[in-house]
Amino acid sequence: MLEIIKGPYLQSPKVDGMTIMWETSMPASSCVEVLLAERIHSGHQGNYRKPDQVLSTIQHEDFMTIHRVTVEGLAPEQLYFYRISSRDTDSEVMSDTYPLKTAVPPGGAFSFAVTSETGGYSGFDTTGGSINRRIFQQMQRYRPDLALFIGDIVNDGREYEDWETYFFGPGRDLLTNTPLYSCLGNHECNGEWYYKYFDFPSPRNYYSFDYGDVHFTCLDSTDFIPDDTYPYANGGIAPGNAQFDFLVQDLASSTAKWKIVFFHYPPYVSGGYQVEDLRQLSPLFEANGVDLVLTSHTIVYERSHPLYQGQIDEARGITYIVAGGAGAMPSWLLPKREWHTSQSVAVPHFVQVVVTPSRLELRAIDDEGRLFDQFILKKDQASQRTYF
Repeated sequence: MLEIIKGPYLQSPKVDGMTIMWETSMPASSCVEVLLAERIHSGHQGNYRKPDQVLSTIQHEDFMTIHRVTVEGLAPEQLYFYRISSRDTDSEVMSDTYPLKTAVPPGGAFSFAVTSETGGYSGFDTTGGSINRRIFQQMQRYRPDLALFIGDIVNDGREYEDWETYFFGPGRDLLTNTPLYSCLGNHECNGEWYYKYFDFPSPRNYYSFDYGDVHFTCLDSTDFIPDDTYPYANGGIAPGNAQFDFLVQDLASSTAKWKIVFFHYPPYVSGGYQVEDLRQLSPLFEANGVDLVLTSHTIVYERSHPLYQGQIDEARGITYIVAGGAGAMPSWLLPKREWHTSQSVAVPHFVQVVVTPSRLELRAIDDEGRLFDQFILKKDQASQRTYF
């Protein structure tokens, strides 16, 4: 029987379009309808009438189980609605209608949410996955424009069932309307499903993209620090390594107001599983104006002081965030904080970041919706940072 078993979910947001993906139980065709709706003082969703005007229809007749359809020709920072359908030789399935917002152009404000460990925590989770569901529900409350997942979103990336159990199932309501990006963690095991389910830029285990005034760079720290030799570097964090050479070129060529890098293994955390070898990347980050580094792996929350050349420096320093969100392992924290630690606590959480042309506002929120850390980073015309 033909069914939609994953999705729909959003990928690759552009100012003029979006990629929509889903999975069906059997090979079938792919169709996306984009709809307009009139905004009124009361109505269907978010003060819109029920969408009924079809703006465009994109169809792929080839039969497949994992569907990928890109919609183009839309207006920037605009809310649309969409629905998907698939048919095989005997039947057809159609989804509900969901909102879709195109990307914010440079100069616009937006927000994004960050978490991780939706699957990496599974071996310690005695709640039957309720933490995952609460984290996704809290993220949805804040209506982010993007969601970043900093690895270990499944328990074993080679296992097909894990993708529904730990990620697409609990995150369904958020992912229908919020484009997502992710990086490889050690639990993804560099497996084939990661590459089948996500439409990230080539080579897909590391990549970059722009959204508003932010340049995001995703790295594969499992490539820099292979799991079978962890935590010892294999000499790959150096020129000649394809990922390192990409990073050098990527950061140097970006003129974005804000630069954010995300990858799985944390170079700074006052807990277990710190990977100090990755501090070799810090001089490159510092030389190219990176503002924020987002990591995970240690299942805690931690925010560093602004760090520059291995010292606290509030004028030039970079803030490192460990967002080991959908879980909490207090026993992984050291008895006392390290010198680089500003705030640290082991609670299930996500991080909300609000971006404007002149400031980043970061808020850490637990699985019951309570704010437990925040800071503001301002940047003037001369790119001088001020922290609050």
